Amino acid sequence: MPTDPCRWLSAYGGPNVRATNTHGGRGRGRYHPGSNMSLALRTAALMLGCIALSFGAVACNRGDTKASSGSPAKAQTASVPKFQVNRAPCDWITRADAEKALGEPLVADPVRVRSADNTVPQADGDGCLYELKGTSELSKREVSIALDLDDAGGIQAGFSGVRDVQAVFKDKLSHGDSLVGGRWDYVSGVPGGLTMARVGRIVTQVSAYGEMEKGMALASAIMDRVEDEPFADNPTDPAAAPSGSDPCALISRQEAEAVLGPLTMAPYRSRESTALAYGNGPSCSYFTGKHRVLVVTPTYDGGAMQYKMMAGVSGMVSGVLGGGNAPDTSKGPWDKMATGATGALDFLKGDTMVELQYKASPTDYNGAVKLARVAAARL
Repeated sequence: MPTDPCRWLSAYGGPNVRATNTHGGRGRGRYHPGSNMSLALRTAALMLGCIALSFGAVACNRGDTKASSGSPAKAQTASVPKFQVNRAPCDWITRADAEKALGEPLVADPVRVRSADNTVPQADGDGCLYELKGTSELSKREVSIALDLDDAGGIQAGFSGVRDVQAVFKDKLSHGDSLVGGRWDYVSGVPGGLTMARVGRIVTQVSAYGEMEKGMALASAIMDRVEDEPFADNPTDPAAAPSGSDPCALISRQEAEAVLGPLTMAPYRSRESTALAYGNGPSCSYFTGKHRVLVVTPTYDGGAMQYKMMAGVSGMVSGVLGGGNAPDTSKGPWDKMATGATGALDFLKGDTMVELQYKASPTDYNGAVKLARVAAARL
């Protein structure tokens, strides 16, 4: 389901690196015609996204469902939120509605392709290609779009983290409900016709060389058709029987709402470090609407080793980005605290740890730390 920027790099002349995680990365790429500077900028952005995702994957399987020897959280009845599953990329919007959004007819039916930035047709690809009438026999006018339905921050980190070329990137970040263009939480464009736009944890990637206005209009029309509710990998996941420790016991709904505002549903168990609904998941997700979610992931055993790896990885990523947040020393019911590669916060307490992914939630750093105090005290 998520698009993995690492797989784009070989097409840009960058290293052939691939992130490894338990939920699968996807996406490949091509370089749209443009300047050499565009190529360098795009490669740099995607490389940083790859680093963030690859390093973030170090923590795979850390959401152990075993309880610690202290006061383990009891298993609860599976929370089954209203949810949806992924669609084929070209099924989010009809051809007629796509033409209406683009403001002109297509020359053929939309075609499923490898990714937003690689328009090689592929039956299981992540993108959809919309071809417009060219201005001549030698020119093609294309818009291709792919949706990443559960991004924790890796793609945004790749687009926004290159300080030396930040003046060339076109980044806009919302504050609270002051949405970019009345819709997006974050938008960033790379020279050459590639743009990412985020709503909560959903990232839309648009490749539209010379046609970005139309591309963004189509992206907006597609987002209008995505229900404002959680996703699941498959229809049976939310009803999976719960077992082991309940991650949602670390922060109650009332405690979460005191910081996040009203939730649109009860906290629900989700797949590890994701907001993907799963009845026996090791993470807990707090969904506030507009696809904004706070994800809490406890580790009951081996937390010290996981923290050491994550803190080291965060330092390496900060070095690549030319700075970044150093490990924080805020006082609380934990021994150590660090900022992860994608902006998540990690709190170590003995050999237990809790991670809070808050960047795609309504709260800020201070709010996340406030909720971490509640969660860490219950580890």
